[in-house]
Amino acid sequence: MPRRLTVAAFVVAGLIAGTAATASVMASATGLGDLFTPVPSQYGSPPELRLKDLAGRPRALSDFLGRVLVVNFWASWCTPCVKELPSMQVVRNRLAAEPFEFIAVNVGEGAGQVAAFLQRFDPPLDFPALLDENMVVTKQWKVRALPTSYIVDRSGRARYIATGARNFDAAEVFSAIRALIAENSMAEQDG
Repeated sequence: MPRRLTVAAFVVAGLIAGTAATASVMASATGLGDLFTPVPSQYGSPPELRLKDLAGRPRALSDFLGRVLVVNFWASWCTPCVKELPSMQVVRNRLAAEPFEFIAVNVGEGAGQVAAFLQRFDPPLDFPALLDENMVVTKQWKVRALPTSYIVDRSGRARYIATGARNFDAAEVFSAIRALIAENSMAEQDG
């Protein structure tokens, strides 16, 4: 019970402190309108992410280098988190042939609880779910509220952040992801 209270206090404090600030900084020039905030370039190098997946295998951010990546911090008790998970799967399916991936970082819950929860979805969610049971990575990534999502480009730079639920299948978000995929593809052709 103390962990749940700690997580709840963490989320409430983040909502109060971070949501208004995040909303006021949104840049419409990105094509994402008020959906995502550009990450300033001096903060573009995200902290290392080393966590275990539901099968106990260690995974790292570097495992996904070369792909545009959405790193989504969530919990099963977070209603907005749960609502956005299916849209993540839709985008993953649409971009299955592209260098793209979602990582769902569960905050503060155990493998059995997360696995049982994810089994409820129809169609099933098949993107990697990683476990941050002690919230160490969540703190390193400066997540102040759930859900929080980062879009990381193919070279491993954090480009956008969003606090609060998003419809990842929205045209603006899907187009921004496609643009990041194409951006790195064009750089590879030029190099």
